[in-house]
Amino acid sequence: MTENALLNGRVRLRQPARGYRAGMDAALLAAACPAPPGERVMEAGCGAGAVLMQIAARRPGVALAGLERDPAMAGLA
Repeated sequence: MTENALLNGRVRLRQPARGYRAGMDAALLAAACPAPPGERVMEAGCGAGAVLMQIAARRPGVALAGLERDPAMAGLA
């Protein structure tokens, strides 16, 4: 398990040391989210929650939900 800082330390992400690891793709997806405050965003296959946590940091007031079928990854989100 590792803990990584994203968005200049505004987000702390715990993720497995092996396997898929969130990186620039998660940051780009979060930056591309146009949801204004009051909107809802759902991510299917959210893994450890990297995209959702970055959206939360960038867009306060947006309601977020994530779906993940891997219990270990869902526990990290």
